[in-house]
Amino acid sequence: MKILKYLLLLLLVIVGGFLIFTTLQPNKFDFERSRVINAPADYVYKHISDYKKCEAWGPWQEQDTTMTFTYNEQTSGVGANYSWNGAMGPGSMKTLEAIENESLKQELKFGEFAPSEVNWKLEETPEGTRVTWGMKGEADFMLKAIMVPYGGMEKGNEPSFLRGLEKLDSIVVDDYTKNPPIAKASFSLGSTLSLKQNAQQFIGYKQVTKIDHEAMTKLYMEFMPKAGMHAAAQELADTDYIPAAVFTKWDEEKGEAEFYIGLVVKKEVALAEGMEKVTLPAGQNVMITKYGPYGTGDQEAHMAIDKYLKDNALKQNGAIWELYVNDPETVNPEDIETEIHYPVK
Repeated sequence: MKILKYLLLLLLVIVGGFLIFTTLQPNKFDFERSRVINAPADYVYKHISDYKKCEAWGPWQEQDTTMTFTYNEQTSGVGANYSWNGAMGPGSMKTLEAIENESLKQELKFGEFAPSEVNWKLEETPEGTRVTWGMKGEADFMLKAIMVPYGGMEKGNEPSFLRGLEKLDSIVVDDYTKNPPIAKASFSLGSTLSLKQNAQQFIGYKQVTKIDHEAMTKLYMEFMPKAGMHAAAQELADTDYIPAAVFTKWDEEKGEAEFYIGLVVKKEVALAEGMEKVTLPAGQNVMITKYGPYGTGDQEAHMAIDKYLKDNALKQNGAIWELYVNDPETVNPEDIETEIHYPVK
């Protein structure tokens, strides 16, 4: 009996000591780990910002092979989220802030515990991209008790963070090696001009989409040939039309765009199915010509017009449009000509 009493007493001492030790552990945690990856920041960013790509380098799947993932329609960018379940319990992740190729802020929820904040920071260095992965939040008594045998939140999570960065390094370098960046073609800008614009007729297909270069390029590749085929069906001469686009909405904050892909026509033309007619009104117009491949130098062209408007106390007054003046297949890439027009007042 004395031995049993001593054992119970020892057990009480151990439990009491454990409870006291757990209670004295910090309520807040904030830690990070870094690794330099020999690849540009944009290669790293695409693998950490898209939750479907995270499954390939995430370290926890090695610890829990029963994990299953559920993805929503949006898997990257602000608002993207996904969830998982497995032997280690359910969890979810949501992107709160995102600066492309620079940083991410995410909310991690695991089981019934309070949410934690996960942060990523990318910094260019001579050796590559320094990738810093961190997590911070508050731990209740239960979470502290779970992590005490592992040395606390930081030491307990360190092996997973280091393993994740190791796997990420391997995947990113492999991607960079197999898909090296394509050198951007050069572009140039003509002078910004102010001119009187006659009314013009435009016919085209309306598009509503996210502001995404790849998605918008696909729309151009689908609908510009359709517009050209309609011009041929209407027996229009090359001098009767100009390929064009009219932008009626461009919301950077919401990442949304509405625009038309089609033709400025110089005579009345019947509309194809799905086409709409838009009148480009007469009035004062500011225009710049960009020479170079589509998608290259566009931002610089719009910035040049914006500066001209500010310098001359002018304001945009209506939809912006672009004229694709020459055939890109018949000229050198640096000679592809795009006119960008802003109606002003």
